[in-house]
Amino acid sequence: ARAFLQVKRYQNVIAPLEKQIKEYQHLRESKTTESSIHEKELEQYRETYRQQEKELNELQTQMTLFTERQQTLRQDVLVWTEQGRSTLVTIDRQNREYDSNDEKISSLKSQVEDLQKEIVGLELELNEKLEFYKQEKDGFQKLESAYQETVKNLDYIQNDRWQRQQDLSNDRSLYDRTITLVEEKESVCKILNEKILKQKKNEKIYQAELKQLNTERKAFDQKLTSAKKSLHKMESKLQNLQEKKHDMAKQYYSISAGKDSMEIQTSFYQELLESKEGFPEGTRYVLDNPKKFPDVLGTVADVFQVDEPYLNALEIGLGDLSHCIITKDKKTAIQTLDKALTEQAGDLTIIPLKEAANLNIELDPVPKNGTVFGRASDFVKTDKKLRPLADYLLGNLLVVENLQDALNDTDLSGWGLVDTAGSYAGNDLILKNRQISEHGNFIGRQGKLDRITSELDQLTEKETVLSKKIKSLNISIQAIQKDIEDHLKTVEELTQYISRLENKLMRNRLGQSQVLDTIQSLQLELTETETIVQETYQSLQSLKPNIDKAEKELLVFQGKINAANTTMLEVGKTRDDQQEVIQNARITLINLESRRDNLRFKISAGKETGKALKVQQKAIFQEISDLQDAKTNLEQQVETGEKELETLMAEIQRQRSIIDLKQSVYSETYRAINEIQTRITTDQQDRERLLENLKNTELEMAETEQKIKIVKERVQDRYSINVPSNLTVEESEEELSFKISKIQKSLENIGPVNMAVQDEYNEQFERLEHLQKQQDDLIAAEENLRETIRKIDRVARKRFQETFELIRGNFGKLFNQFFEGGVASLRLIGDPDPLEADIHIEAQPPGKRNTSLRLLSSGEKALTAISLLFSIYQVKPSPYCILDEVDAPLDDVNIHKFTNVLRKFADETQFIIVTHNKLTMEIANQMYGVTQEKKGISKLVSVKFD
Repeated sequence: ARAFLQVKRYQNVIAPLEKQIKEYQHLRESKTTESSIHEKELEQYRETYRQQEKELNELQTQMTLFTERQQTLRQDVLVWTEQGRSTLVTIDRQNREYDSNDEKISSLKSQVEDLQKEIVGLELELNEKLEFYKQEKDGFQKLESAYQETVKNLDYIQNDRWQRQQDLSNDRSLYDRTITLVEEKESVCKILNEKILKQKKNEKIYQAELKQLNTERKAFDQKLTSAKKSLHKMESKLQNLQEKKHDMAKQYYSISAGKDSMEIQTSFYQELLESKEGFPEGTRYVLDNPKKFPDVLGTVADVFQVDEPYLNALEIGLGDLSHCIITKDKKTAIQTLDKALTEQAGDLTIIPLKEAANLNIELDPVPKNGTVFGRASDFVKTDKKLRPLADYLLGNLLVVENLQDALNDTDLSGWGLVDTAGSYAGNDLILKNRQISEHGNFIGRQGKLDRITSELDQLTEKETVLSKKIKSLNISIQAIQKDIEDHLKTVEELTQYISRLENKLMRNRLGQSQVLDTIQSLQLELTETETIVQETYQSLQSLKPNIDKAEKELLVFQGKINAANTTMLEVGKTRDDQQEVIQNARITLINLESRRDNLRFKISAGKETGKALKVQQKAIFQEISDLQDAKTNLEQQVETGEKELETLMAEIQRQRSIIDLKQSVYSETYRAINEIQTRITTDQQDRERLLENLKNTELEMAETEQKIKIVKERVQDRYSINVPSNLTVEESEEELSFKISKIQKSLENIGPVNMAVQDEYNEQFERLEHLQKQQDDLIAAEENLRETIRKIDRVARKRFQETFELIRGNFGKLFNQFFEGGVASLRLIGDPDPLEADIHIEAQPPGKRNTSLRLLSSGEKALTAISLLFSIYQVKPSPYCILDEVDAPLDDVNIHKFTNVLRKFADETQFIIVTHNKLTMEIANQMYGVTQEKKGISKLVSVKFD
């Protein structure tokens, strides 16, 4: 019914939508026709517009050619005029130069004649001076030979004396060193004896200490062994207790889990008993109102008790009879039925107990068959009064192992059969099968609840006992753990102390060994030293006579040297005087030769100049003739160009008039095209809006049709029927939806019970708490991190601003120092946050406008960058700085500025400069050069400047 109402509602929505779609389609067709007319008109105007544009472009191109030709002629006329003026000036200058060259040629001719006369006189004087120089030079060579002989004699005597003096010095040095060695070795012997005595005393001390340490080590080893035995016993005891505790805890958790399961089952069965789930409505009403129906004793399911293996079999065998109410007698049964009808309680079935107890049922004997467990009534446990009722209801029903096998057995024909799986076959040919109900079995609910309650009490008691035992074990374990910790501490202390004793023993043995080695080495050294002292005394006795003899020989050689030196000085003075006379004569001779060569050069130069001037005179005359011809040609070209200019001016005026007329027509056509395009655009927008509305309407109708299709498919899938075309429905769609929702909720409420829901809830709840805790930790960590970031940003901004201001101030000063003027600064642009902002460099060298750095020269850029680098160093000096060819783009002036600043900063920073500039190299304290003597092998050459 609800599906029928939904389909009708959607069909009512579709009807107006179909009508609206037809209207939109009609409007779209009419709009399309109007648009086609406008587009044809627009195409005509565009064709006219293109033709006019083509004509206008041709006229403008022709006009451009005329204008360019006019400009070219004007420039040519101007150039020709200037060339004519220049030609006149050049002719005048060449005439003046021609007259000047005539005067120079006459003057040079007279100068050459005077110079030739002067050369003749110089030649005579030069010959006289040359003869005098040769005579004096021969006398000097004789004196030079005598002087060299005296020098050789003196050198020979001095070398002999020097050799003897060197031998004497060596002997004296050896004698002094020998005496010093004797004294030193005697002192060493004394020191060695003292050291040997000291080491022997140390050996005795080590032996006494070793004996004491061995005794102490033995005592502590015994204590450690005893402590480890006690610790091992305690650890074994602790392990036994922990294993016992583990077993008890495992048993405790098993009991606790069973207890939780029992509590869930108890709650479940109590709820079933209280709600009477599975019973007919009338039966539930009677059982829920015991005051209204006091004679009701219960139901068949309540008074019959059956063992678990046969519950399903007997319940299917009883069928709905298990829901029957039992009253005292037939009278009370009729009263109960009347009252239930009056109250409109619903369906119910009543069995009178008194009449049922008086039943006399004759039962057939149970067939002896291997597949038969027994008569169904025999498995019922109930009061003796109700036994006839059990026989009446279940006396002809047999419980078998397998229904299929029993049906094929002829011995069981005429009996009702049921197997333990819940399959039933009656003697009236009715077959049934019972699935396990979600509400459990009806028979024996109360008994099962009592059993579960009893088991729950037993588990609770066991849980309490185990809990007390576990607590007692925990106390014992804690006590033993404390004792173990104390013993572990004692064992560790003993182990550490023994380790310290072993270290002392090792150091003692090592020290004793070192002392013995030292004594042995000292004794060996003492023996060697005493031997050296004896040998040295013998050497001293042999050296003394040789030294005395050498001193006497040196006195004799000193007299010979003095005599030879006096002779050499006398001969040398005579040679020096003669050399001075020769030198003066040589200087006079050179001066005369120089004067002669100079005069010859002047004569030659004068002749060459005269020849060049004559050649130049011919060239000037020819150039004047050429310039006059060129001037005539230029005047003719100027006259022709001016006439052509007048013709072009008239043609240009005519073309401009035609272009203006064409331009006005062209503009009118363009305005007409714009108006038509505006109308077409408006129509297009209207058509697009219409299409949008049509599309939305079609979409809405398609969605509604889809909803109808979904409703029909859902009904077909669920109920395998089609939605009727005509149906009378009294209720509204909302009322039907409410009823369906209510029924669905009821079905959900009585749905299957999840026995593990408590465990799942606890597990999910623990997971939720864990996730919430993690979430809280993450939120706290995030806030802490954000606060840290904010703090870092504040500190960074403060430090950045302070450092930036210092660098900016230094940059302005250094820039002014490098450029000897100008202005430079740094500023932040872009983001207001200084940490995110860009740094803009402003540099204005003296005499230039403040423009971009890209417009500066390479040298200015380099100086600006160096200024900024040194500004940063001033704020935070670095121990060293490497500059790689930063001076490459600088000229010599800027190199001097750069090196001056380097000298100032060199007090705080060590500069390593890679450069090819000699001016930069001049300020270096130490210079390294890299050469490549062989291909692929570099060699470093260093030079240090004092």
